[in-house]
Amino acid sequence: MKLKLRLVSVFSQQIHLPFTFLIYLWRVNPISRRILGFGFVSTLATIAFPALAATTPPMKCRVLGQTTTYKGKLYTCIKAKSKGKTVLTWDSGKLIPAPAPSPSPTPSPTPSATATQSAAPVVVNKIDIPIAKSSEVANNSTKSFTAKNRYGYSTTYFIARGSDGLIGMNATCTHNGCTVKIDNEGLLCPCHSALFDPKNGALLRGPASYPLERVAVREADGTIYITD
Repeated sequence: MKLKLRLVSVFSQQIHLPFTFLIYLWRVNPISRRILGFGFVSTLATIAFPALAATTPPMKCRVLGQTTTYKGKLYTCIKAKSKGKTVLTWDSGKLIPAPAPSPSPTPSPTPSATATQSAAPVVVNKIDIPIAKSSEVANNSTKSFTAKNRYGYSTTYFIARGSDGLIGMNATCTHNGCTVKIDNEGLLCPCHSALFDPKNGALLRGPASYPLERVAVREADGTIYITD
Protein backbone atom coordinates (compact mmCIF):
# COMPACT_ATOMS: atom_id res chain seq x y z
CA MET A 1 0.00 0.00 0.00
CA LYS A 2 2.80 2.39 0.89
CA LEU A 3 4.52 1.65 -2.43
CA LYS A 4 1.29 2.47 -4.33
CA LEU A 5 0.94 5.77 -2.52
CA ARG A 6 4.57 6.52 -3.26
CA LEU A 7 4.06 5.81 -6.96
CA VAL A 8 0.92 7.94 -7.07
CA SER A 9 2.79 10.79 -5.39
CA VAL A 10 5.72 10.64 -7.82
CA PHE A 11 3.45 10.26 -10.82
CA SER A 12 1.38 13.26 -9.72
CA GLN A 13 4.54 15.35 -9.65
CA GLN A 14 5.54 14.22 -13.12
CA ILE A 15 2.19 15.01 -14.78
CA HIS A 16 1.53 18.04 -12.58
CA LEU A 17 -1.88 16.87 -11.18
CA PRO A 18 -2.94 17.03 -7.53
CA PHE A 19 -2.38 13.88 -5.55
CA THR A 20 -6.01 13.72 -4.25
CA PHE A 21 -7.38 14.09 -7.77
CA LEU A 22 -5.41 11.07 -8.96
CA ILE A 23 -6.73 9.00 -6.04
CA TYR A 24 -10.24 10.01 -7.03
CA LEU A 25 -9.71 8.93 -10.66
CA TRP A 26 -8.28 5.60 -9.47
CA ARG A 27 -11.34 4.81 -7.41
CA VAL A 28 -14.25 5.90 -9.66
CA ASN A 29 -13.20 5.14 -13.24
CA PRO A 30 -11.85 1.80 -14.56
CA ILE A 31 -10.46 3.42 -17.73
CA SER A 32 -8.72 6.00 -15.66
CA ARG A 33 -7.23 3.18 -13.57
CA ARG A 34 -5.71 1.64 -16.74
CA ILE A 35 -4.22 4.91 -17.88
CA LEU A 36 -2.92 5.64 -14.43
CA GLY A 37 -1.61 2.07 -14.22
CA PHE A 38 0.56 2.58 -17.28
CA GLY A 39 1.79 5.84 -15.75
CA PHE A 40 2.59 4.08 -12.48
CA VAL A 41 4.59 1.40 -14.32
CA SER A 42 6.55 4.05 -16.20
CA THR A 43 7.19 5.96 -13.00
CA LEU A 44 8.27 2.77 -11.21
CA ALA A 45 10.72 2.00 -14.01
CA THR A 46 12.13 5.50 -13.79
CA ILE A 47 12.60 5.25 -10.01
CA ALA A 48 13.96 1.72 -9.98
CA PHE A 49 16.07 1.95 -13.11
CA PRO A 50 17.25 5.53 -13.75
CA ALA A 51 19.39 4.31 -16.63
CA LEU A 52 16.18 3.55 -18.57
CA ALA A 53 15.24 7.24 -18.55
CA ALA A 54 15.77 9.02 -21.85
CA THR A 55 19.43 10.02 -22.23
CA THR A 56 19.41 10.87 -25.94
CA PRO A 57 17.95 13.92 -27.65
CA PRO A 58 14.16 13.81 -27.98
CA MET A 59 14.28 14.99 -31.58
CA LYS A 60 14.53 12.29 -34.25
CA CYS A 61 17.83 11.67 -36.01
CA ARG A 62 17.10 12.22 -39.74
CA VAL A 63 20.38 12.99 -41.56
CA LEU A 64 23.64 11.09 -41.25
CA GLY A 65 26.19 13.31 -39.56
CA GLN A 66 23.54 15.58 -38.07
CA THR A 67 24.57 16.99 -34.68
CA THR A 68 22.69 18.42 -31.74
CA THR A 69 23.32 19.24 -28.12
CA TYR A 70 21.31 17.82 -25.26
CA LYS A 71 21.92 17.93 -21.52
CA GLY A 72 25.52 19.09 -21.86
CA LYS A 73 26.48 16.57 -24.56
CA LEU A 74 27.06 16.74 -28.29
CA TYR A 75 25.24 13.98 -30.18
CA THR A 76 25.90 12.86 -33.76
CA CYS A 77 23.52 11.00 -36.05
CA ILE A 78 25.07 7.63 -37.01
CA LYS A 79 24.06 4.35 -38.67
CA ALA A 80 23.26 1.39 -36.42
CA LYS A 81 21.68 -2.07 -36.70
CA SER A 82 18.24 -2.54 -35.17
CA LYS A 83 16.28 -5.80 -35.68
CA GLY A 84 18.43 -6.64 -38.69
CA LYS A 85 17.92 -3.24 -40.32
CA THR A 86 20.24 -0.28 -40.69
CA VAL A 87 18.72 2.76 -39.04
CA LEU A 88 19.80 6.26 -38.13
CA THR A 89 20.21 6.90 -34.43
CA TRP A 90 22.06 9.16 -32.04
CA ASP A 91 25.44 8.06 -30.70
CA SER A 92 26.22 8.05 -26.97
CA GLY A 93 27.21 11.69 -27.07
CA LYS A 94 30.36 13.53 -26.10
CA LEU A 95 30.51 15.69 -23.03
CA ILE A 96 30.86 19.35 -23.94
CA PRO A 97 33.66 20.82 -21.83
CA ALA A 98 32.85 23.98 -19.95
CA PRO A 99 34.59 26.99 -21.48
CA ALA A 100 37.72 27.98 -19.60
CA PRO A 101 37.58 31.48 -18.17
CA SER A 102 39.57 33.85 -20.31
CA PRO A 103 42.53 35.25 -18.40
CA SER A 104 42.31 38.92 -17.64
CA PRO A 105 44.93 40.90 -19.53
CA THR A 106 47.98 41.64 -17.46
CA PRO A 107 48.88 45.30 -17.70
CA SER A 108 52.34 45.74 -19.11
CA PRO A 109 54.64 47.71 -16.85
CA THR A 110 55.11 51.27 -17.89
CA PRO A 111 58.78 51.87 -18.63
CA SER A 112 60.27 54.35 -16.29
CA ALA A 113 61.32 57.57 -17.86
CA THR A 114 65.00 57.57 -18.69
CA ALA A 115 66.77 60.81 -18.36
CA THR A 116 67.75 61.95 -21.84
CA GLN A 117 71.29 63.09 -21.95
CA SER A 118 71.65 66.39 -23.73
CA ALA A 119 73.98 66.27 -26.67
CA ALA A 120 77.40 67.65 -25.89
CA PRO A 121 78.11 70.90 -27.71
CA VAL A 122 80.17 70.42 -30.83
CA VAL A 123 83.57 72.04 -30.41
CA VAL A 124 85.21 73.20 -33.62
CA ASN A 125 88.86 74.00 -33.17
CA LYS A 126 90.22 77.19 -34.59
CA ILE A 127 92.18 76.89 -37.80
CA ASP A 128 94.87 78.91 -39.57
CA ILE A 129 93.36 80.71 -42.54
CA PRO A 130 95.56 82.20 -45.25
CA ILE A 131 93.98 85.64 -45.62
CA ALA A 132 96.35 87.70 -47.79
CA LYS A 133 99.81 88.08 -49.25
CA SER A 134 102.26 90.12 -47.20
CA SER A 135 102.65 92.61 -50.03
CA GLU A 136 98.90 93.43 -49.91
CA VAL A 137 99.14 95.17 -46.52
CA ALA A 138 101.54 98.10 -46.55
CA ASN A 139 102.95 99.81 -43.44
CA ASN A 140 100.53 102.08 -41.57
CA SER A 141 97.51 100.75 -43.50
CA THR A 142 94.39 98.69 -42.86
CA LYS A 143 92.89 96.34 -45.44
CA SER A 144 89.76 94.19 -45.42
CA PHE A 145 89.68 90.57 -46.64
CA THR A 146 87.01 87.90 -46.82
CA ALA A 147 87.63 84.24 -46.03
CA LYS A 148 85.75 81.21 -44.67
CA ASN A 149 86.03 80.81 -40.92
CA ARG A 150 86.30 77.46 -39.07
CA TYR A 151 82.55 76.96 -39.41
CA GLY A 152 82.67 77.34 -43.19
CA TYR A 153 80.95 80.76 -43.28
CA SER A 154 82.36 83.69 -45.29
CA THR A 155 83.57 86.35 -42.85
CA THR A 156 85.20 89.74 -43.33
CA TYR A 157 88.41 90.54 -41.45
CA PHE A 158 90.61 93.64 -41.12
CA ILE A 159 94.39 93.37 -41.20
CA ALA A 160 96.28 96.46 -39.95
CA ARG A 161 100.04 96.87 -40.21
CA GLY A 162 101.64 99.39 -37.85
CA SER A 163 104.81 99.98 -35.94
CA ASP A 164 103.90 97.10 -33.60
CA GLY A 165 103.39 94.64 -36.46
CA LEU A 166 100.17 93.03 -37.70
CA ILE A 167 96.79 93.27 -35.96
CA GLY A 168 93.82 91.13 -37.04
CA MET A 169 90.19 92.10 -36.37
CA ASN A 170 86.79 90.58 -37.07
CA ALA A 171 84.73 93.08 -39.09
CA THR A 172 81.45 92.19 -37.34
CA CYS A 173 80.03 95.17 -35.44
CA THR A 174 79.71 94.50 -31.72
CA HIS A 175 76.43 96.44 -31.59
CA ASN A 176 74.05 94.52 -33.86
CA GLY A 177 76.19 92.21 -36.02
CA CYS A 178 76.43 94.28 -39.21
CA THR A 179 79.63 94.15 -41.27
CA VAL A 180 81.84 97.19 -40.67
CA LYS A 181 83.32 98.99 -43.72
CA ILE A 182 86.48 101.05 -44.26
CA ASP A 183 85.50 104.73 -44.44
CA ASN A 184 87.19 108.12 -44.42
CA GLU A 185 86.32 108.45 -40.71
CA GLY A 186 87.71 105.06 -39.87
CA LEU A 187 85.98 101.68 -39.60
CA LEU A 188 82.28 102.60 -39.92
CA CYS A 189 79.20 100.44 -39.28
CA PRO A 190 76.66 101.18 -42.05
CA CYS A 191 73.68 100.14 -39.88
CA HIS A 192 73.89 102.51 -36.90
CA SER A 193 77.07 104.53 -37.59
CA ALA A 194 79.20 103.03 -34.85
CA LEU A 195 82.84 103.97 -35.43
CA PHE A 196 86.06 102.04 -34.69
CA ASP A 197 89.78 102.91 -34.88
CA PRO A 198 91.31 101.41 -38.08
CA LYS A 199 94.67 100.86 -36.36
CA ASN A 200 93.45 98.52 -33.62
CA GLY A 201 89.60 98.32 -33.69
CA ALA A 202 89.10 100.44 -30.59
CA LEU A 203 85.61 101.92 -30.12
CA LEU A 204 85.41 105.58 -31.12
CA ARG A 205 81.63 106.08 -31.27
CA GLY A 206 78.48 104.25 -30.27
CA PRO A 207 75.91 102.85 -30.20
CA ALA A 208 78.30 99.88 -29.98
CA SER A 209 79.69 99.29 -26.47
CA TYR A 210 82.75 97.17 -27.25
CA PRO A 211 85.72 97.32 -29.64
CA LEU A 212 86.00 94.95 -32.60
CA GLU A 213 86.97 91.37 -31.76
CA ARG A 214 90.68 90.65 -32.20
CA VAL A 215 91.87 87.53 -34.05
CA ALA A 216 95.32 86.01 -33.90
CA VAL A 217 97.45 86.82 -36.94
CA ARG A 218 100.89 85.71 -38.14
CA GLU A 219 103.02 86.10 -41.19
CA ALA A 220 105.14 83.38 -42.82
CA ASP A 221 106.80 82.97 -46.21
CA GLY A 222 105.06 86.00 -47.71
CA THR A 223 101.57 84.95 -46.53
CA ILE A 224 99.45 86.43 -43.76
CA TYR A 225 97.42 83.91 -41.69
CA ILE A 226 94.69 84.51 -39.18
CA THR A 227 93.52 81.96 -36.60
CA ASP A 228 89.75 81.72 -36.31
